[in-house]
Amino acid sequence: MNFLKRTLLISLTFLAGSVNLIAAEGIGPVGGRSAAMGNSSVALSDFWSLYNNPAGIAFQDRFALGIAYENRFLMQELSLQSAGVVAPTKFGVLGLSFNQFGYTLYKEQMLGLGYARTFGEDLSIGLKLDYFSTSFSEGYENFSAITFELGVQYAVNEKLTTGAYIFNPGKARLSEYTDERLPVILRFGLAYAFADKLIGTAEIEKNFDRDASIRAGLEYFVLEKFFVRAGINTQPGLFTFGAGFDLGPVRIDLAGNLHQVLGTSIQSSLIIQFGNRNSK
Repeated sequence: MNFLKRTLLISLTFLAGSVNLIAAEGIGPVGGRSAAMGNSSVALSDFWSLYNNPAGIAFQDRFALGIAYENRFLMQELSLQSAGVVAPTKFGVLGLSFNQFGYTLYKEQMLGLGYARTFGEDLSIGLKLDYFSTSFSEGYENFSAITFELGVQYAVNEKLTTGAYIFNPGKARLSEYTDERLPVILRFGLAYAFADKLIGTAEIEKNFDRDASIRAGLEYFVLEKFFVRAGINTQPGLFTFGAGFDLGPVRIDLAGNLHQVLGTSIQSSLIIQFGNRNSK
């Protein structure tokens, strides 16, 4: 890779973080289902709630493993790789997550440990502790911080579920020298079942370092074990689409998005579930 390309890649990564030195691009929704629905996922309950709203894993009833890969603008240097484990117990659901964004010259990594449980049939609360770190090419300072995220989901009725989520409410500091901090992120949204085969989602996200983002998505059950999805995201302005295949113990989700200037990004995810459903 020539010097000019390296410089452009690092600049793009930094610009994504607005005025902050640390872009924190590895923080955000994960999974092909979410990506295809405009990243509108704070009120959805599935395996990838481990990243999107930890309250959602409270309803997971089987031990499961998942991996996801996102290739932003078809550039390997701007890729996000994620993995997780969810384990239901008699006292709630435990989750372990790890993701990595970037490449050799700039890399972000985050390790998280989550716990969620239900309170009755309608309310779930989840908490996740995170260790975030960055590494630069030789000669630059590395950064790290410990923070947490908190999520809540509430089923208003059989059709409507609401969700709320906050990441890094304590404004964890990455560097004492530059006073760089991880962003504070708030999300609030809903999921509504229009029919047995059609689910709609909508949410607003406020990253305190950026403009607010409005997101919406639809998921339609076309055939047995097959879903199609579409969505929009106003920040940075994306049209999203994708499909999912539910093969019982294995679930595969694929997604893509189109940006009018930067081009196409793709994401895929795989979930494998083990054993019988846990009655918890």
